[in-house]
Amino acid sequence: MAKKADTLDMTNGSPINLMLRFALPMLVGSVFQSLYSMVDSAVLGRYVGSGALAAIGAALSTTMMILMLATGVTSAVSIVLSQFVGAGNVKKIRTGVVSAGYLTLLLGVVLGLFGVLAARPLMLLLNTPADIIDMSVLYIQLVCGLGIAQFAYNAVASILRALGDSKTPLIFLILCSVLNVILDLISVLLLNMGVAGVAVATVGSQAISAAICTVVMFKKHPELALTKADLKPDMKVLGQIFGMGAQMALQSLLLSVGMMVITRVINGFGATVVAAYTVGGNVQNLAVMLFSNFSFGFSVYVGQNFGARRADRIKLGVRQIALLVSGLAIFSGVLVLIFAEPLVSLYVKAEETAVIEASLSFIRIQAWFFPFLGLIWLYNSTLKGMGKVSISMVSSVVELGSKIGFSLLLPIWLDYIGIWYAAPIGYILGIVPLLIYYYSGRWQKLLDKPIDEQPAEV
Repeated sequence: MAKKADTLDMTNGSPINLMLRFALPMLVGSVFQSLYSMVDSAVLGRYVGSGALAAIGAALSTTMMILMLATGVTSAVSIVLSQFVGAGNVKKIRTGVVSAGYLTLLLGVVLGLFGVLAARPLMLLLNTPADIIDMSVLYIQLVCGLGIAQFAYNAVASILRALGDSKTPLIFLILCSVLNVILDLISVLLLNMGVAGVAVATVGSQAISAAICTVVMFKKHPELALTKADLKPDMKVLGQIFGMGAQMALQSLLLSVGMMVITRVINGFGATVVAAYTVGGNVQNLAVMLFSNFSFGFSVYVGQNFGARRADRIKLGVRQIALLVSGLAIFSGVLVLIFAEPLVSLYVKAEETAVIEASLSFIRIQAWFFPFLGLIWLYNSTLKGMGKVSISMVSSVVELGSKIGFSLLLPIWLDYIGIWYAAPIGYILGIVPLLIYYYSGRWQKLLDKPIDEQPAEV
């Protein structure tokens, strides 16, 4: 398969140089993508009030649960297609593109209906404060009910990244972010739509970007051009993507359940702590972008080299990128500890001192654990790139159990501060199964299987 200037062949060249070229556009994209939550939270917190801010925070675990179910499938698209790219099988790549389209439509309908119907029962289950529950329900129904816009963008971006093209998704992510900011300001400041306004702005910007990105993808990569015969579903490839995607979606669901349990505990402390959790989460999401994209993008590197049967390059890549991620995570943590107060002030009015204090405690605790977060993401991506989702699932179960257990136990002695420690402890314990499997070397036996027969072990 011929390589273009804007795509990367990760089966040749320095792993760290390749990942810098591949992940830096993703990093820039993440900065713009963070504008979704940053602008949503800042506009609501400063111009509507902490109640609206808390409403989005209370809805976050539920919206993440629903949207991450689809993300599991679109991530599988990237992994399976990257293996086809490494093997140079263009016909299989086109078949994977078609399969991604069918799965996106299915997810849009099923998860959209679930989001609309389950929003209020889930918010009641999570013990959402009465003064914000209606806003939370509305936000979930709009964002998840129209979630096909995000699913479509994620699917197209996954296809492009599998080809080694991380620049095209960046362009449209920037477009989406700029549109989201403009629509946010219009809907909240001019139209007084409140929480509904930020939801509509998010969905609208995603839909526009997804549509244009799809057109550009086929124009920029003519090898993906589909014929009528290509539109017939290939049940084997569809099953491979769905099988891996279902496991990854289940993994996301398990982690989301953990987040929902933690959210329920947080909701029990009232709107002030909920708002602090929202602010702290936004600051953390901004900080981890410096290293998260190197961890997440590594699955494409592993996938291409797995398809090319290059175990030596996978090992070399893991060594180099683990050092890079660890160093960047430490640097990110230091920056957050230094600039915690100015960052919190972006979201909260100066007079809301209780929210500020709780937000700072969240940020200052979590920052110390960034290296463990970066490494669990990296080794997860490594095994997923090989198709070994089952080991990643074991890691998620360990992480989930730790988060739930410690979020329930630690507040007994540490009040709400104990909750801030639950997730970091989960990172540390969850990484153990990944390290054991990878360094056992058992994954190398998978390389004996022809890629056309089994592009991913599921």
